[in-house]
Amino acid sequence: MSPHTPREPARRRGSGRRYRWKEQLYYFTHCSQAPGCGELLFSTGTWSLEIRKSGIQSPADFPHAIRIWYKTKPEGRSVTWTTDQSGRPCVYTMGSPINNRALFPCQEPPTALSTWQASVRTAAGFVVLMSGENSAEPVQLREGILSWYYYVSMPMPASTFTIAVGCWQEVKQQSFKQKAAIGTSTEFSLPSSQTDLRWHEEICGHMEYPCRFQNPAARLQAVIPYRVFAPWCLMESCEEYLLQLVPQCLSAAYATLGTHPFSRLDVLIVPSNFSSLGMASPHIIFLSQSVLPGGSHLCGTRLCHEIAHAWFGLAIGARDWTEEWISEGFATFLEDIFWARAQQLSHDEIKEQQELKALLRWRRLRDEVQNSEEELQVLRPKKESTGEVSESGASVVKYGLKAEKIFMQVHYLKGYFLLRYLARRIGEVSYLASLRKFVVKFHGQLVLSQDFLSMLLEDIPKQKQSGLTVESIFQNWLDTSGIPKPLLEEGETWKECQLVQQVSGEVTKWIQTNRRIRKSSKKKMKQDEVVFQQIRKNQPNNQIKKKTKLKHHHHCLELLPDQVVLLLEFLLEEKTLCPRILQCLERTYQLQQQDAEVRHRWCELVIKHKYEPGYGDIERFLREDQAMGVYLYGELMVNEDAKQQELARKCFAAAQEHMDASSAKVVAEMLF
Repeated sequence: MSPHTPREPARRRGSGRRYRWKEQLYYFTHCSQAPGCGELLFSTGTWSLEIRKSGIQSPADFPHAIRIWYKTKPEGRSVTWTTDQSGRPCVYTMGSPINNRALFPCQEPPTALSTWQASVRTAAGFVVLMSGENSAEPVQLREGILSWYYYVSMPMPASTFTIAVGCWQEVKQQSFKQKAAIGTSTEFSLPSSQTDLRWHEEICGHMEYPCRFQNPAARLQAVIPYRVFAPWCLMESCEEYLLQLVPQCLSAAYATLGTHPFSRLDVLIVPSNFSSLGMASPHIIFLSQSVLPGGSHLCGTRLCHEIAHAWFGLAIGARDWTEEWISEGFATFLEDIFWARAQQLSHDEIKEQQELKALLRWRRLRDEVQNSEEELQVLRPKKESTGEVSESGASVVKYGLKAEKIFMQVHYLKGYFLLRYLARRIGEVSYLASLRKFVVKFHGQLVLSQDFLSMLLEDIPKQKQSGLTVESIFQNWLDTSGIPKPLLEEGETWKECQLVQQVSGEVTKWIQTNRRIRKSSKKKMKQDEVVFQQIRKNQPNNQIKKKTKLKHHHHCLELLPDQVVLLLEFLLEEKTLCPRILQCLERTYQLQQQDAEVRHRWCELVIKHKYEPGYGDIERFLREDQAMGVYLYGELMVNEDAKQQELARKCFAAAQEHMDASSAKVVAEMLF
């Protein structure tokens, strides 16, 4: 692989320079294959490779092109060698959290942008997917050996490079089905204000590369070319929801933010030891298998989150590693908007679902703030020195070596609530218009928090008059730990949300029935059979899923997945739930068939109440949903129940060999 660090300054693109990148790519390729002209001195440290040449007096005298021969080590944490869900060997990179330092020698600060190209040789039968502009087709080198070639022309931080090699199968539908899905998705149109803004924008602020924002055809492309890949055994699951969701979510993103920054998209379901629900890189998204079961909701929201990273996190990156909220906060905020548009919800439905989601995130933020170190809760830990580098060009990632930081959600959640707060203060229409303007101005560049906030407040000058300033936002949201003061003052507006009120009503039924059962058992009275059954919303009470004549027969509303999550979270606050209630809960909402977010809360209930019939569900979750299982290991151990601790050790022993290294380290510390 050949990374190239460009030196081209920002300037207006002239017609004669439009294809210069092809010439550069040609010369880079020949440089990588040219005979060497002597060896350079080098030394390796824990975190760096230092290269020297004798007699050099200034940086300008150092060779402009160097070639490094290297090989990765099996224990390198940027590269995961494992087997896929069908038992076939594969390898993929999870380099972003540790900046790909175990994958290839590279300059790590975000400001060290580079393009890259790679030729990858594999045995026949393997498919190479990579963060590259082209959809590579294999070339046969000799019998049984294929070569795959990828390149990018947009300079990016080295941490964004991704590769996955395995026996992946492309998931396809019959052509008429695919056309129908795309036809539905492209009904979304770009706001006229954005169209006008982009057509009149002549200068990009980034260094030179073939920019899609300057391409008239790209500006009108609501759905970029896409492919979906998975292990053979998961192809049917991907075809059921994921393949249909991709064009809908891409089109919804385009309707919100405008031009797609990248020309194509591959989506890959990675092996079960993947430690996250998703990861976005240029031209490729990794998704966990955990997003597939239980309907389209979790799959769609996660896909929208990762698609949002094409704009915030990739096309626009943080100039300082510590400002993760610029990537994750924006993606979390935008996933709700994309997903609502993809579902074509009404205005009232959008408001209701977003209020419900806000409550769930508020509860998660509250719990995380209560159970984490204060220093890790600050979104701008370096404060005024954010973005600064030393004279040598080195930068320090504050708290970057804390293993627990990668499992924290605070930069997602506080970032989301800040953006939600600003949208409510300014008005969503004006706010989204400012986001589109920000994208047009800063795509292809690295930014700091103040770049976004300053531009936003300049666009909406009346906000300054009301006391909303960059400094006040720093003070209240970004530079302090804990729950932001404006969020506390806002009040719990979601209590008025009808979806939340429906959940509260259902919770009351379950709690009352639980108390009645416990009371009758204490008095040793004969217990009447109690059955809860779901009825569909807006349907007569007699139209239930199953008709059974029983004494205590309770009708439960059919709830949205997020409503079921909230229901289970409320029930987790109850000190005691009897086994019969837990059994009814599982059967009523068919919890084993729900998505991973719901099943995670169900497992928490099982652990809290030592409900042994549910231990099999925990074992399955820890095996198949490793992206979300770390917390459950801790719960199993903290209960100090011998059977639960034995279950935790048994599950860890079975998964440890192929488990993500960071996850395995954290779990081992819990268990031993």
